[in-house]
Amino acid sequence: MTDLRQTIDHERKRYCVAAGGGVSLPVAGALYWAVMGGLGFYLTPSQWAIAAAAGSGLIFPLGILLQAPMRSPFMKSKSPLSGVTMAAIAAINLLWPIHILLIGGFPEAAPLTLAIGMSLHWPIIGWAYHSRVSLIHAFVRVAAVTVIWYGFPEWRLTGIPFVVAGLYLFAAAGLRWEVLRFRRAGVSAA
Repeated sequence: MTDLRQTIDHERKRYCVAAGGGVSLPVAGALYWAVMGGLGFYLTPSQWAIAAAAGSGLIFPLGILLQAPMRSPFMKSKSPLSGVTMAAIAAINLLWPIHILLIGGFPEAAPLTLAIGMSLHWPIIGWAYHSRVSLIHAFVRVAAVTVIWYGFPEWRLTGIPFVVAGLYLFAAAGLRWEVLRFRRAGVSAA
């Protein structure tokens, strides 16, 4: 059993190195959330919710475009674990009926539901990448946006997006650090 566990752990680390930690995706997420934070100063909750829902579809394509400059070829990296990451991404999309319901009836909730809903894949992708940073990101993000939502309602359209953007940048830096740590430990992308 230990050999299998070691084999899986090595593959998880190798996958992280091969994908460059998938760093281009949190950078794309940070850009999306920073824009949404800026729009929060100008849009009504209903307008913000619609813009946030529509704009969220740009994160993945932007992440693909940022692969080369971020040295994060997540689409080219092959692993038996890649199916887990795709299933995790598919799972977060199952929340769209709830997001749409809230956007139509309680748009003020959109920053909270989108910030939490769009973080649900982080622990799973973190497992696939052998990444503690990803797990920490998810828990800190949910805690932070919940505190802002309940404690600082006037910051819902600005504070939540800017905090999520910042957390994405910390996650990207942490993922880059994990890739470098795995490489120093002798894990190669091949």
